[in-house]
Amino acid sequence: MDIQTVTYQCPNCNAALEYNSTQNGFRCLYCDSRFSEEDIKKHFSENEQMKLEQADPELTEEQQAQEEFTGASALYNCPNCGAGVICGELEASVRCHFCHTPVILSGRLSGEFKPDLIIPFATTKELAEQAFKEYTKGKFLLPGGFKRNAKVVEISALYVPYWLKSGVVKANATADAKKIRSWRSGDTRYTNTKVYRVERAADMTFIRVPCDGSKRIDDSLMESIEPFNYQGIKPFSMSYLSGCAAEKYDVGLDEAAKRIDQRIEQAANEVLKQDMTGYNSITITHSHMDYQKKTAVYALLPVWFLNYTFNGKDYPFVMNGQTGNRFGILPVSKIKAALFGTGIFAVLTAVFKLGGMLLGL
Repeated sequence: MDIQTVTYQCPNCNAALEYNSTQNGFRCLYCDSRFSEEDIKKHFSENEQMKLEQADPELTEEQQAQEEFTGASALYNCPNCGAGVICGELEASVRCHFCHTPVILSGRLSGEFKPDLIIPFATTKELAEQAFKEYTKGKFLLPGGFKRNAKVVEISALYVPYWLKSGVVKANATADAKKIRSWRSGDTRYTNTKVYRVERAADMTFIRVPCDGSKRIDDSLMESIEPFNYQGIKPFSMSYLSGCAAEKYDVGLDEAAKRIDQRIEQAANEVLKQDMTGYNSITITHSHMDYQKKTAVYALLPVWFLNYTFNGKDYPFVMNGQTGNRFGILPVSKIKAALFGTGIFAVLTAVFKLGGMLLGL
């Protein structure tokens, strides 16, 4: 694969450009010039019209060996200063370590790795930092000295590869539903339980159910900051990557579709379950789902990653780069957790004792 490097530089001073989410345009990092999306497409028509759809040519064994070595070494030249740019094997957008120019590796976005859609960042680094501070407020179980000793190591804006699957499904579910009636007669309490077999079926439409396409990123972290607002989705343009990191997928559609189908089936069961009314308890015993039609697209979605350390351990914090939804792993004080558990036990014991006194037990 021919890895081409692309940069978006200010037409006025030739410094690096970054997409400015707050102004829905592009800003020069040096002279502070502002440009609209239309300006960028006009000035960088060659970049925008690059043939990313072109398939890779047939390679000889020697060329394939060289390709594998090049991919593993991941060393490219910055178009701005000529310095070597080192990046991970899956990265599609990086920043030059010398002149700090955002560099896009267009060859890693070509062919099957060309994204269909992208949601640009709508939040800033400052908002991500503030979100982390707010997230840790009021967390009783945090160890003492957390705010003083927790050190933010890195904050990065990353376009995460996602598969988005849409479709129409015929879903059906069978459940054991119970109606429970209880009454007292004298000193005896009676309970009558009737069990019914309940079936429901419906045609449902699901639109762009997501699954991240990166093996190194925890799926539960990404699902915790959903949903994304698809009204802000746009056709893919490399210009949005300027100033942000980006990765290509290493989880194929077939593998991602299994996870998406599980999520769709769970959601379908919840919808069908909501229609099973008038029962005290409902347990789904069997469910099935058939796709009537389905489509899938490959998209890059914005996520802020904040890594911090506390007492020598690393912890992650993530924020949806569009909506601001956030989630993080926080350390827990064992002493506070033990005291908290003991406190709850003491309160419950006091309540039971008081109840016994009132009942004369």
